[in-house]
Amino acid sequence: MSDEEKLESQGSRPNETAEEKFIRIANLRVPNAIKKIKLIGNLSASAYKYSEDQVSKTIASLRQAVDEVEAKFKKGSQKSDSFSL
Repeated sequence: MSDEEKLESQGSRPNETAEEKFIRIANLRVPNAIKKIKLIGNLSASAYKYSEDQVSKTIASLRQAVDEVEAKFKKGSQKSDSFSL
């Protein structure tokens, strides 16, 4: 179990609001995600050999993941009285 998982598994703290919980967990997850993305960037070093196709697929996959996260936040902020077909 990672340190992040240990901290998250401790559950909500007494009197912790939903916003405080969001901030607490986001402050753990976002820096970890950024660190991992930077590690992927290290693959551009001359010690590695890669094709433009491999780079394109890697970047596209990362962008798709970020787009999915953004869509989840936008979906969560929609009002329940919105209408769409």
